[in-house]
Amino acid sequence: MGVLPTPTLPHLHTPMLLSIILPTEDLRRQSGYRIASTLSYLINPLILPPIGFGLVLWHFGAGAPEIRDAVGIGLVFFFLIPLVYVAVMVRRGKAATLEVRHRSARTRPFLFGITSYSVGVLFLWMTLETARPLMLAIAAIYPINTALVALINLRWKISVHVASVAGFLAGLIFVARMPWDVPTLGVLTMTSVAPSLLLIPLLMWARVRSGAHTPGEVAAGSVFGFGVTLLQLVVAVSVFGGV
Repeated sequence: MGVLPTPTLPHLHTPMLLSIILPTEDLRRQSGYRIASTLSYLINPLILPPIGFGLVLWHFGAGAPEIRDAVGIGLVFFFLIPLVYVAVMVRRGKAATLEVRHRSARTRPFLFGITSYSVGVLFLWMTLETARPLMLAIAAIYPINTALVALINLRWKISVHVASVAGFLAGLIFVARMPWDVPTLGVLTMTSVAPSLLLIPLLMWARVRSGAHTPGEVAAGSVFGFGVTLLQLVVAVSVFGGV
């Protein structure tokens, strides 16, 4: 996919554009708005990859150094670098908030994220030993699905927050449910993972309540994130093996 021209918001501070991008004053005053906004920032999609890497490696009994390295790679390439890029966009006036709510402003951070994630996958490929095929499949899903979301975003603003959380939980459930050929520590089980599924409807409510998305956009994000991720993992493990 070719790199699109840099989206700019030349009149970002005009009342008309702010009314499109930012919640109205009436919405900010409504009860629940602050809770919804807080949830949206706390459940940040970028922090999920390093958490997932650590949990899956722990589940398969990886040693502390390997878990540390994988989590560190996740923090650098899947969290910090993309976050700093968006923060620079906000500082330069190309995005109103870290959430990048304006659809046309999302293309460049998507492309940058795909690049950063891909470099992270390469570092994981050079580092991992435990459950290597499965871990690389999980990591590769991030640049692949970000590319798919970027394509969708050209016409429609699907919820990245909800898609990311749904995909993250789909991955954990997949690992918990699969009958692996090697012994595990049982860190990820349906008992430990299933309650986390409540995060999906909670975040869907938060994204709609804060004015970031419509009900249709969050519903599409949940279906895309959960369904596509499960399908990708099933295919990847069938073709490349899991552990």
